[in-house]
Amino acid sequence: MLILLNLIIKFQQETKLEMILSQIDVSKFANSLRKSSGSKGPKGYEPTSLIYALIAMQVEKIQTIKDLVQKLKENPVLRYCCGFEVLGKVPSESNFSRFLDKLVETDELEKLFHELVIKAKELNIIDGDSIAIDSTKLNSYEAAKPKKLL
Repeated sequence: MLILLNLIIKFQQETKLEMILSQIDVSKFANSLRKSSGSKGPKGYEPTSLIYALIAMQVEKIQTIKDLVQKLKENPVLRYCCGFEVLGKVPSESNFSRFLDKLVETDELEKLFHELVIKAKELNIIDGDSIAIDSTKLNSYEAAKPKKLL
């Protein structure tokens, strides 16, 4: 059954998400986030798959991590595109939360952004003459810290 499902997915027309993910090289980025082979504890999920899932969240306009986890559970094609096992478990909200904490601690995200801008310039997607700043309000999902702790 698993082999049949993989074959069906493989021969489907490439989705917008697959086209986007095929153009983004996250290998250096993922390597910097990967656990060392000597570390103890559970192996965890492959950083590349977690990064792809976060990109998929934006491409598919999924609003929250909770919704992303639910979509990954329900949709084997999305799991496959992100690199998770088609019939396997998917990361929980807390897995994504810990992964996002790791992302914040590195400067790899900024490097990846600069690489993507350069690639977009080379492909004439952008010309680099104009700068736009998005000032959209972002809702925080954390409780406010008391002033005495600041």
